[in-house]
Amino acid sequence: MLELVALTGTMVYSITNNFPFSSWGEALFLMLQTITICFLVMHYRGQTVKGVAFLACYGLVLLVLLSPLTPLTVVTLLQASNVPAVVVGRLLQAATNYHNGHTGQLSAITVFLLFGGSLARIFTSIQETGDPLMAGTFVVSSLCNGLIAAQLLFYWNARPPHRQKKAE
Repeated sequence: MLELVALTGTMVYSITNNFPFSSWGEALFLMLQTITICFLVMHYRGQTVKGVAFLACYGLVLLVLLSPLTPLTVVTLLQASNVPAVVVGRLLQAATNYHNGHTGQLSAITVFLLFGGSLARIFTSIQETGDPLMAGTFVVSSLCNGLIAAQLLFYWNARPPHRQKKAE
């Protein structure tokens, strides 16, 4: 849900500020992916009606956020809230990695692509929007993704402890 809030904030802020689609288009597709996953989780838990209600409520919230009813200060605050959401999410992951003494099944390719992508987004957001809030969000995201990438390298040869099966 934190990811959905962050993606929604980026998308609404970008549309409201008339930024080019190339600067926020990925947020649209990631948002669609995230709401699909949320719906599927509810569906496979046997809560399909709840999943449909979630989709309807999210669509309604999105329409209100994109409408003239929502002040620009609220939209800006939503975008600014991405920074704490990213930091909390990544620091929770980093703390779990530290506590476990390994990164578990974390994919090296995914981590390094996220890190490289967030670095690239700093440049593209500066070039395409010139907006310091957008660029700042990606700077913080890059720092947090860099921490996870550094942990992946540090714990490269560490393995989770092997669990013994109980004899029956």
